[in-house]
Parts: sequence; C-alpha cells; structure tokens
Amino acid sequence: MPPSNQTRVLLLNAMEKREKTLFRLEQGFELQFRLGPTLQGKHVTVYTNYPASGELFYRRKFRALSWHNPTGREDDSDKYCKLDLQISGSYQYYFSHENEKSGGGYIVVDPILRVGADNQVLHLDCVTLQTFLAKCLGPFEEWEDRLKVAKESGYNMIHFTPLQKLGLSRSCYSLADQLEVNPDFSSPNKKCTWSNIGNLVEKMKNEWNMLCITDVVYNHTAANSEWIRVHPECGYNLVNSPHLKPAWILDRALWHLSCSVAEGKYRDKGLPPSIENDHHLNCIRKIIWEDIYPKIKLWEFFQVDVNKAVQQFKTLLSQGNRKTKSDPNKHLQIIQDPEYKRLGCTVDMNVALATFIPHSNGPAAIEECCNWFQKKIEELNAEQFQQTAYHQEQAVTCLLETVVYERLADHGPKQGSVSRKYPLVTRYFTYPFKEMTLEEEELLMHQPDKACHFLAHNGWVMGDDPLRNFAEPGSNVYLRRELICWGDSAKLRYGNKPEDCPYLWAHMKKYTEITAKYFHGVRLDNCHSTPLHVAEEMLAAARSVRPNLYVIAELFTGSEHIDNVFVNRLGITSLIRVLCVCCWQ
Repeated sequence: MPPSNQTRVLLLNAMEKREKTLFRLEQGFELQFRLGPTLQGKHVTVYTNYPASGELFYRRKFRALSWHNPTGREDDSDKYCKLDLQISGSYQYYFSHENEKSGGGYIVVDPILRVGADNQVLHLDCVTLQTFLAKCLGPFEEWEDRLKVAKESGYNMIHFTPLQKLGLSRSCYSLADQLEVNPDFSSPNKKCTWSNIGNLVEKMKNEWNMLCITDVVYNHTAANSEWIRVHPECGYNLVNSPHLKPAWILDRALWHLSCSVAEGKYRDKGLPPSIENDHHLNCIRKIIWEDIYPKIKLWEFFQVDVNKAVQQFKTLLSQGNRKTKSDPNKHLQIIQDPEYKRLGCTVDMNVALATFIPHSNGPAAIEECCNWFQKKIEELNAEQFQQTAYHQEQAVTCLLETVVYERLADHGPKQGSVSRKYPLVTRYFTYPFKEMTLEEEELLMHQPDKACHFLAHNGWVMGDDPLRNFAEPGSNVYLRRELICWGDSAKLRYGNKPEDCPYLWAHMKKYTEITAKYFHGVRLDNCHSTPLHVAEEMLAAARSVRPNLYVIAELFTGSEHIDNVFVNRLGITSLIRVLCVCCWQ
C-alpha cells in the first residue's frame, strides 16, 4: 500500500540556503511551508517547480504558492502554504521577501515501486538487487533461464549493465551506439530488439515479482562510435576546445616516444622495452626532460612573440599614440591567445602605452622606452616558462606513477614490455589518421577538418572537484597528465544548454527515453563527472516517460554535503559507494 497521508513541516528562515541539505519525503505526504522566527510578520512568497495539477512533469516552471490561515489569527503562527506530494522526483523551492530572494532548497520525493500482477508495493528499504554483466548473458532466448537463478535466490531487482552495442574495447561502459541493442544478443534465427527485452522485463515484474534497471552513460561514448565521427562537435576536440592543443602535442610526443622505446631505440640511453626497475624510471624522466620537452616547446603556447610585440609598440609610439595617465589597477600582463597558437599571446597596448612613456619625442627616447617594454615582455614570458615547467614536472610525475602501477606494482596489471598495444602510457586523444612525424602531425592541428577529429578521452581525476568539468578551459588536467584515462572512450561536450550541441542532446534524450520506457529504473554511471545540468535534463525526460523512476548513482565525491547536491538536484534514491572497476570490464 502507498504511504498514508502524513504532514511534514519545513520552517523558512531568512537567508537560509539548503541546497546541501537533504529533505526526503514520500508520496502521499503533505508538505507545509511555515514561517520561522526570522520571517514572522513579513510578507513572504514561496515559489516551487513542483508541477501544478495537470501540468506536464517535463515542462515544470516555478509558480507561487497560496498561503492558508486556518485559524484566522493576525500573527503568522498558523500560516502555511502546502504541496500535496503525488509525483516522485527532485523539486526546487525558494522564497522571497520584499522582492528579494531570501533562501531556498530542494525536496526529494521517493518513487513508489510496484511488482506483481496486483501491483503490490515494493518498499525501497526492501530492495535486494543483483547485477548481471549483460555482455555475458549470451543470445536473448537463453536469458530467461539464466535470470531465473536470481529470482530463485530471493532477489527482487536485477541490474543489467548496458545492453547497447559495445565499442572496440568490449568494455561494458564504452558504448558504440546508445540507441542500438547489442547485436551479440541476436541469434541467426532471431534479432533481439528493445521490444523483446521490454516484454521480458514486464514478464519478470508481473510473474516473478522482480523489477529491472539498467545504466545510463552520459559522460562518454566509445572512441570508435560512428555517430561521433560524423558529429565530432559532440566531443572535446582541438577546434571547439583549442586550450587542449598543448596537451595534444604532449600526448603525440609521448606516443612517438613510446613507439621508439618499443622498437628498442632508447636502449643506448638506458631504457629497454621491458621496464623493470627504478633505473629505467629515472631514464624515462631524463629522456622526457632532455629530449621531449625541449623539442615540443610547450611554453610557446602561453607566450608573446617579443619582436612582434616590440615592433607594434614602437609603431604606436612613433605615430604619437601615447597615454599620459595610467590606471593604477591595470598592470601589463599576458593575454592568452584564444586559438592557442605558438607565440600567439598578446598584451594590452593601451596599458603598455600608459606604463612606458618616453620623456621626449626623439628617436633615442622612443628606443629607450621600447627597451623597457621589451624587458617587461621577456619577464612575463619567463613567468610563463616557469609555469609551464611546473605543469611539465607534474606531467612527468603522473606518467611515472602510471608506469609503476601498470608495469611494476604487484597489484597492477603487469602489462609487460612497451608495445603499440600496450604503450608507455594510455593516449589522451584519438588519432584517426596516418601516423607522421610529430612536426607533420602538428600541422594537422591547424586544419579544422582534421583537428575536429582529435577527441579528448574521458577518465577519472583523483581528488578533483566533482562539480568542475576537468575538460573545460581553466583546467590543466590533460596537460599535467592527471587523468586516469579511459583510452577507449571519448568525453562528451554538452555545453550549457541544448542549443550548444543539438545533436548530442537529442541523441542522449532519445537514449534516455528508450531506457525509461523499458526499465523501471536507471543507474547513473560516472555520476560524479557527469555535468549536473545534463543529468537534470535527462532525468526529467526519463520521468516524463516513467514518473516512478528508481534512480541509483555511482557517486564518489568525498563529501556528504556534495553528495547532497547531487541527490537533491537529481532526485537520487540510492547511492553506490564502493566499486571494483575491474569487475565491470
């Protein structure tokens, strides 16, 4: 039976922000908003996006609630506005005083799960779930017998890892096509379809008293996905994300180094293909610092062309463009070139003209002024050189830690000798073209029709802020090699709204709606790295198809308050806290 009608009270106090406080309720409850001590006697309006009667769930908008005063008292002690909670999901509320927003938070309404032909309630604290690796289930006609083991063992819910077509790596979570059923489930005599799977799921619900959920993977797609080859704007590439160019150059340089090591070309420098001890690690560090970094000159992506800048400054002075008054709050600094061309950065010439002022109009005075300007530019470039060296040191450290884990550690995979199949380190970017020299490959970086296909891979960053997108400008994760990279998957780039990448949003919304149509719940894979606004939009689409959607999430944030941000905004029902990654491959 659904829960009996009960009332819960939420006190509102001025400037009380509860975005990180979990307030979970059951369907059938009445939620009353009442004024706390700090708002008594004040005119307060409460707004919520909980759907009004007859309103579509997916199109919810904020609306003001009406106040009730059942006793008619002049004070506010009995005054309240209310919501009758009949729809599960995540809902936001806020309240204003004198037209100023004064506070707010979220409410999470639990779904009601039902099983059996008579739709009996399966209480959330009674869920017992078993995971099946879908790729191991074999042809679809054999599923029923294999799944029945879970039923006879007392489970009432089954979690299928993704049922979609897999990428080249065959990893359960590297999907080649989010809309297509894995062809491995088909037999020569019968093709497996979503309808087939949906019918089995309904049979299990009605006859076995079991519900079924599956994953939604929003953060990445298989690097060999055909649709992302046609729509490379859906990933982070060197055209839409030029800040990744230095990291791409480093990645290619490391790939070429890896190939040379595999071919034994660094034996004379103490580095054989088989890396076995600390001496070999020290040789890697030495080679990168002495051979690789001086060759690729990463610092140039962050520096100014001194000669070009001085000539421009001299021309302006000679033409009489001078500032007699400087703004004390403005100092000469490097302006990053948005296209990240080598030596493409600039400085604000207006600030320069106001900072370096010749004492006369003569050529000698102008020359002296230009010399001071040049010295300042060289100092700024030197700072960028040091900053780049700092990133490079971290990159070497991370690279060596990866080598230690993959090749030396007792608990690691022991990959053996360096080869093209098992390179020195996993590549951070796709490279779908014929290999060339590093110098020739860099030329491709400036050709948009080629550069758009160099897609950044996804992965995990230890200790990173889960609310930050590590692939966006301002992050140096790829340059510093801090990503534990999944070389089989490209990270997806949604932007801030559907208009920023229409194909991707439409593709993933359709994927979500298919999943919600045939399954009773979803598991949010890699939830901690999925942009919150993307997951919000997709779950809203899912709940428009299946209002009582059961949502569990793989969420590792390291903070209960940050956990609550995800739970509140997404309406998560249950969390996964411990995961052995190797078990899911």
